[in-house]
Amino acid sequence: MLQPWKKRMLYGSAGLAVFISADALYVGLRPEEPKAVSYPVISKDLTTMTFKPKDGQVILLYGSDINRFKETQDDPQEPGLMTTLSKTGKELKREAIADPDFYWMRLSQKGTDPRRIYAHHPQGIEADHFFTYDLKRGTFTKHQVPNTAITSVAHYGKDVWLESNASKPKEKIQLINVRTGKRYPIEDRLMPVFDSPILELDQTIAYANNGSEDDKEEAAGMVLLDQTTGKSRVIRKADEPYAYTALYGAKDTAYFATTDGVMIKLKTDGTMQQKSFSVLDDVNYWATEPMRMINNQTGYQIIGTGENDTDQRLVQWTFGQAFRVETVRPDFWKQGKYYRYLYRNPYKKTSYFTESKTSLSGKGRLIVTDDNLKTLRTIPVSGANGVDFVMD
Repeated sequence: MLQPWKKRMLYGSAGLAVFISADALYVGLRPEEPKAVSYPVISKDLTTMTFKPKDGQVILLYGSDINRFKETQDDPQEPGLMTTLSKTGKELKREAIADPDFYWMRLSQKGTDPRRIYAHHPQGIEADHFFTYDLKRGTFTKHQVPNTAITSVAHYGKDVWLESNASKPKEKIQLINVRTGKRYPIEDRLMPVFDSPILELDQTIAYANNGSEDDKEEAAGMVLLDQTTGKSRVIRKADEPYAYTALYGAKDTAYFATTDGVMIKLKTDGTMQQKSFSVLDDVNYWATEPMRMINNQTGYQIIGTGENDTDQRLVQWTFGQAFRVETVRPDFWKQGKYYRYLYRNPYKKTSYFTESKTSLSGKGRLIVTDDNLKTLRTIPVSGANGVDFVMD
């Protein structure tokens, strides 16, 4: 049984921003500033901008941190900011991006579309759109999905899948295939775990279900949804954990992990294999960063292991016949620091981490590694705990 603190969904509270350079692009914490300060507006539409900074310079884009639905004349939404830095981190200029849709973002990646980063608005900010960032062009695209209140676009598979809360009274939560437009209403008892990815398999969708600790019939589980019939079935292992999390999926196989230390390989016919790993015992999956796949069988992820935000562990997931998980300890990792795994650039085969004292620290460093997690370079950054997006 998990301790009470592990039963809370930990979303964090920092506004995000984007840092872009000839070497790297980052999404991070909005800098502190006096309320009276204003900056020249460089654009009113994020999607019309191309981020190609001069050689050696760094550009920081800070998304607005005010909910636009609460905006009033007395408390208007602050615009996003673009700050240009020298390669040593010295601020050269700061400008505003007054796009009302440029605010907090949460990012997802998948191997079937390596060119794009998928971004949606987290922390209860529901919208009828999501963004993609094109790694080669250096541009954002906004994708409108009518009659939705998008809560997540985290997914694996060829198509783009998203989760949406009810946008109208009496509607249910939905899983939506963006390409086909097909929508699958989800009963409350089968609600997906927040921001746990949707796994697109052969004619089946797999995902982790929240369940309810108080009702035996509503225990957490793994859901297989038939794309043809729309019918769902819940699969559970005999010893029921507090929670499951979805990891990865391809063809007829989905992978899950549990809070009682088990990794599961689940087939679309409902059969499964289980392996126990002590590294997973009592893990708080709601406090983890997304997994970043290095290839079609390996991914790295930071998992939460304790009450403090610095109680973390970096693990390597291996999928396939010899599926397993193990702790990795790269040379940059320091016990007692707070880390985030931001993103992997599949073209450069580099990964990006941030390090700070805690999740609320304002300063830290960006760490660039190769696919073996060997440190290539480090960069001092402000708002390190909010950095999410890196491109080089």
